[in-house]
Amino acid sequence: MDHLQSSLHIKFSQRSEAGRKPENQDTVGARIPEGNALTTKGIAIAIADGVSSSMAAREASQTAITGFLTDYYATPDTWSTQQSAIRVIQALNSSLYGRSQNSIYGEGYLSTFSALILKGSTAFLFHVGDTRIYRLRGNDLELLTRDHTQRVDRDTTHLSRAIGADPYLEVDMCSCDLEVGDVFILSSDGIHEFIPVAEFKHLIKTNSQNLEALVNAAIELALNHNSNDNISIQATSIEQIGSATQSEAVQVLSRLPFPPLLSPGQILDGLCVKKIMHESNRSQVYLVEDEKNNQFVMKTPSVIFQDDAAYIERFVMESWIGVRIHSPQVARIVPAPESRSCLYYLTEYIPGPTLTQLLKERGTLSILDAVELIENLIRGIRAMHRKETLHQDLKPDNIVISAKGPIIVDFGSCWVAGVEEVVAPFMRDNVLGTMDYSAPEYRYGGKPGPASDQFSLAVLLYEMLTGKLPYGVNYAKATNLNSFQKLKYHSAMQHNPLVPYWLDKALEKALSIYPNARYEALSEWLQDLKRPNPKWLTQRQQPLIERHPDKVWKFLATTGWLSTLLLLFLRK
Repeated sequence: MDHLQSSLHIKFSQRSEAGRKPENQDTVGARIPEGNALTTKGIAIAIADGVSSSMAAREASQTAITGFLTDYYATPDTWSTQQSAIRVIQALNSSLYGRSQNSIYGEGYLSTFSALILKGSTAFLFHVGDTRIYRLRGNDLELLTRDHTQRVDRDTTHLSRAIGADPYLEVDMCSCDLEVGDVFILSSDGIHEFIPVAEFKHLIKTNSQNLEALVNAAIELALNHNSNDNISIQATSIEQIGSATQSEAVQVLSRLPFPPLLSPGQILDGLCVKKIMHESNRSQVYLVEDEKNNQFVMKTPSVIFQDDAAYIERFVMESWIGVRIHSPQVARIVPAPESRSCLYYLTEYIPGPTLTQLLKERGTLSILDAVELIENLIRGIRAMHRKETLHQDLKPDNIVISAKGPIIVDFGSCWVAGVEEVVAPFMRDNVLGTMDYSAPEYRYGGKPGPASDQFSLAVLLYEMLTGKLPYGVNYAKATNLNSFQKLKYHSAMQHNPLVPYWLDKALEKALSIYPNARYEALSEWLQDLKRPNPKWLTQRQQPLIERHPDKVWKFLATTGWLSTLLLLFLRK
């Protein structure tokens, strides 16, 4: 497929000032890409105004803008503009809402948000709150957004909608055709609440050819009208719209064919297959090498599912999830060639054995090594949780032991907050993690959350220390709450006498059948793994028969037989 190139061209300028306030809680940002991204994603311009009544207003607006401009361009090319933007905004809302709920000091991470995406010959608008988007076309200045405010009295209004205020966010969305000469203005209320509409329109028309002068004049005019708020404005003019074939080009990208099964020595998009790393009925994984001898891992979808919309959505989400997560303990997604001919994604190649291979070679690990490995994995999982993402399939096969420590390498079962709320025209493909390692709530109908990944990490640590599973072979057979409640935790000390009582109790708590009985945070669990919890040091040590029942019974049986033999000998 030929490289796709858009002819969209704009002029742009922006400015944000604290005004008469001591702190600027507004944030503005834009991204004007080149090449393929200009065609598939377009130009994104966004403005946010942190809600001043919240303690974390500035941080909320900055998070909204930087998160949107980063994550939107990380969404798969196969997603539509609306789908990509809405999913990213919903995920940001979930993240800010979660931070508000978990704040120790009661900070509220709330912000208004308005974004303009220019792609091809179309403008896409996304809006929450009372920042605004205007369009000047010819002699008409039109307000394209609606303020989400409620009037309390003649002089008082309050926001009725903001990012971070509620677990589910309703986002206004619309689109319109572009025309050469259109001027779009994004502003915070420090601008549009103080400049009269007639003066604002005159200012835009007068300076439509000099956008830097336009934004500077708007700032000065707002101050002259006694604006007492932060003052932010962005202006863009359309110099040339995208080519007429752009919409067709995006449709071509959204229908990328599945690649065929590949063999070592075959070349796809300049990438030579060196070996087959893994094959299953859902996907294939290859080690590939580019012309500069750089090695990557290529994951391709299974042709079995080429007509399955839910499977395709799940597959393209994997690369998006990977791009959003930034941690040395999580495999890095590598951009695919811009001229790629079919559907796949690339990750960095990490030399080293999987945890499965390491345990086969070494058996159990020392307590120090096992806890250190889990500490590194916790860093990676916490990076995912900060993006409101659950891994859901932590198992030894998905962890590579590199020279820099353990690295999580698979995103096939990940769940992202905010994504499930977006309606899809098909039943979603919800892939369950491996039975032995996935938390019970996935199977008995409970609500998964960060504690679900904590459970899986605890299974890994238990296995590294004992070579066994904490609930035995019957765990994978359980399907409902009643069957899980019948299971009994097997003390790690039974299998490994070197495991101290307090460490065993920390494992048992993280491995509780009920999520709310586990640790509230991974940091608390890690603390109990590295230092004895005082409450478990003061408790009575378990009797030997409870800690090592098999050894005790063997000892008693042997002693009994010896006593019998001794008595028989004495009777003679």
